[in-house]
Amino acid sequence: MPHPFMESLETFASKSIRKGMCNFIFFYDSKGKNKWILCQCTSFVDAIFSTTFSGKHKSSISDETILNPLRNIMRNEIKKSSKQPEPQKAIMGGYLLDQLRPYHHFYDQLKWFIYLQDKKPILSKKSFFSPKCLSKKIHPRTKDIARITVFPTIIGSNQLGMKLDQYTEEMENAVYNECRGKLATRIWGKVVKKLRSLAGGNKTLTLWFGISGQKRIWVEQEDFLPALVEQLTPYFDSFVFLIDGFTEYENSSQIPLRGSKATPVCQDLEVVDSIREKLLPYSNISIVSLVGQTYREKIQQCQFIDFFIANAGAGQLVPHRFCRKPGILHSNEKHCVFPTGINNTSVKLVDKSLVKDVGNLFANNTQVQKAGSGLISYSINTQIVIDMIIQMLTLKK
Repeated sequence: MPHPFMESLETFASKSIRKGMCNFIFFYDSKGKNKWILCQCTSFVDAIFSTTFSGKHKSSISDETILNPLRNIMRNEIKKSSKQPEPQKAIMGGYLLDQLRPYHHFYDQLKWFIYLQDKKPILSKKSFFSPKCLSKKIHPRTKDIARITVFPTIIGSNQLGMKLDQYTEEMENAVYNECRGKLATRIWGKVVKKLRSLAGGNKTLTLWFGISGQKRIWVEQEDFLPALVEQLTPYFDSFVFLIDGFTEYENSSQIPLRGSKATPVCQDLEVVDSIREKLLPYSNISIVSLVGQTYREKIQQCQFIDFFIANAGAGQLVPHRFCRKPGILHSNEKHCVFPTGINNTSVKLVDKSLVKDVGNLFANNTQVQKAGSGLISYSINTQIVIDMIIQMLTLKK
């Protein structure tokens, strides 16, 4: 590959290092000099660094998201510099279908991976969703060859203005179709049927309810379902609530999360437990916690819901984007993923004029409390959402 800042100088990839949300690919010339680094995050090229010039796409992820892991890598490189051999030319070994945040995994990586239809293997240690039809292992005879791995990204969703396109639709359909296998569908169909019978009655509302224990918290979320049951009892004999929260990597081998990584699961489970307790007075309720399950498992269960209420961030992916169910989205005053995908008929967003931001509930100071729309929690009167449900389900006494 030509050096980005030096004319007529060919370089080769020697190694790649995965850190944080980024993948850094190191290039050298034929003499092992004139090093430069290509950084991938949400696009194929998000930033380029050399000893003379550096640059970053203005619409990419924040500067610190790229610079912090790069600083750590370079510190380690300096420590190991005397022990490192001369850089060797590496081959393209495969793809890292691997991001820390579900939105970026599906809409920056998986979307383009499915489009590329490449035969190179997926080499990720963790992934929110890896298509079985496109995954393959490394051939054992080539394991000793130096290789780099790359993100299967082309243009990041943020750079495209979060617009939905044909590649987005192909990815969402591929994910949904792979998850709804006949056996899984039959099993979960029986489970939901059993839950409905346990709840009692002939007319059951099966509702997907997304919660959060970390960021963008709807502060009334724990009080909502009891209020809903009170007001919808004239219309339904029983209720099945699938409570959604943190999603696990699908190739985690079901090993429980520990340490700081376990925190989101624990926080979400605390919310679920609080909701369970508040629903104890009602005998016509069944609750299923989806916290800590994989996207594959959640999609299989979501097929059988009647309606959803979810956060307009990554919490909407399963019910809204993959399963195409009717429902209500909510968020703080500024944040909303895929506003163009809300049709205002089967899916509606709570009017922003009815939302009141309350800040980052886990911040230590006032400045941090007000920073970043992705972290801001908010208040929405439960009656507003209940009225929307009654209207959208056309419920009449």
